[in-house]
Amino acid sequence: MDIQILMSDTCQTMGDVMRELDAAALLKGYFVLAGINSITNMNFASLLEQHKQTCKKDKGTAMTLVYKKLSWEHPLISSDRSTFLAANENTKKVLVHKRYRPKSKEKIISLPLDLVLNNSEVKLHHNLVDTNIALCSPTVPPLFSDNFDFQTRDDFIHGILINEEILASSLYYTLLKSNQYAAAITNWKTYQTVCRDILHKWVYPLSIESGLYSRDKYTLTGNLNFVENSAMLSRSCVLTENTLIGAKTQVQDNTTVTKSIIGKKCTIGNNVIINGSHIMNNVIIKDNCRISNSFIDDNCVISEGSNLHAGTIIAENVKVESGSDLKGRIECSIDNDKKLQKSESSGTEWEESSGSSDEEFIGFDKVWSDSESCYSSISSADSSLPDSPVPDDTKMFLQEVIDSLARGYDEKLKCDYLILEINSSRYAYNIQLNEVNFFVVRALLSMPVLSEAKNVLTTVKDILKYFRPVLANYIKSKSSIMDCLRAVEDTCLNCEWLDGKSGQILHLLYEADVVDEDSLVDWYAELKENANPFVKQPSLVKFFEWLQEASEESDDSE
Repeated sequence: MDIQILMSDTCQTMGDVMRELDAAALLKGYFVLAGINSITNMNFASLLEQHKQTCKKDKGTAMTLVYKKLSWEHPLISSDRSTFLAANENTKKVLVHKRYRPKSKEKIISLPLDLVLNNSEVKLHHNLVDTNIALCSPTVPPLFSDNFDFQTRDDFIHGILINEEILASSLYYTLLKSNQYAAAITNWKTYQTVCRDILHKWVYPLSIESGLYSRDKYTLTGNLNFVENSAMLSRSCVLTENTLIGAKTQVQDNTTVTKSIIGKKCTIGNNVIINGSHIMNNVIIKDNCRISNSFIDDNCVISEGSNLHAGTIIAENVKVESGSDLKGRIECSIDNDKKLQKSESSGTEWEESSGSSDEEFIGFDKVWSDSESCYSSISSADSSLPDSPVPDDTKMFLQEVIDSLARGYDEKLKCDYLILEINSSRYAYNIQLNEVNFFVVRALLSMPVLSEAKNVLTTVKDILKYFRPVLANYIKSKSSIMDCLRAVEDTCLNCEWLDGKSGQILHLLYEADVVDEDSLVDWYAELKENANPFVKQPSLVKFFEWLQEASEESDDSE
């Protein structure tokens, strides 16, 4: 890849940059416009090709906006400016685009009447993550040059939509597939969420182990704890889960680190507790400190017995005095001219608060909640883009599980042996438990014997009966049952021998006591809430009608 870096002393906004690029005639073809704060593993080639096909149908196409669809409660949506988008469902042409501040109290959205009358089908989206990535036509730079009030991408979108006929330009959108990742870091909370996703490998192949983020060599020690090979850890320190320890960092006696990222050349003292925090480079944290949901920048010193919590932000070169108790504050050194302020136009918001309210606080979430799995089927299931490849490790793990189960079924091996094989494969490929639950069920429904069976449902029933101990070992909690149901959904959509049989498969699992009624109802409600097309399958509808009738009859008999 040939990379050219251009610098300018006069450009202050993205609009200025686009006008300067247009004046220099540097952009002559289709291009991708992405913010420096965007993180993604998407296939740009296929997206750009899709944009070119859209341009052939509509010569006035200026941009195709790229979004990721997630649940409304996902931290990337709940912690950022939410987007409301209305579009022609058939052509994906954007008709309305509005941005709302976090915790906006607006409850009513008005749509122009002609928007509904002039489009046969209008799709409304409220749960989209703005990736800050757009696919652009050669007409975009001249449009910025002709309209000097276009300073940001949002200005451009708003201007195009209200002056579509005058500018002879239009906007389209595309949704990423569920196994493609994209997000933009716009505030402390989205920064925390994206870091969490990278640790959880949702951004594969961009990962800690691949070395694409750093040339340092990290070792995975279990529970998603990454330790750089030159780091020095005391034997009595504890890394609980979801942690990263950088190069030449020292962690001393009886210190506990949980769900936190610690940079290079840091010194963490004795009896320190760090939870849900981000600590940059060359930081010294002395004995008996408590750091919770906070951010500490480079070259800081946290003196003995200090307590930092509730989203405290410590800027670089700050020394926190002994015994300090900081909550929801931004601490800067006196000689530091840089101030953290809210920005209305740059797209990045450094959130501020007095810290007096329990609901309003600076920085990170108080609870480190796991981000939604990339295997969730609610994300852009109807996208026309080709799937990004499943990570090699998960592919190999799935294939090994299928091979083990197929061999066990043919040779009538004990299920205990097969569970040992599956667990060995899990640790060999570093697969998380929720992924194991998902792939074990997917493997059972993907066995070669099913593709050759004359009566698929009878064979599935035999398989479930034979492998009941395997299912009982993995599918036993509410969360694991939800993993099982998502696996059924995924397999029924992708395996032709199960096409149209989702209801019957769920009935067999229900009769085998693998899944319970409450979990089924919750999962079905989730599908409905997210308008998943899978919910309309006739066999699925019939099964839930039967389940409801059976439940009502049981209540009547009682």
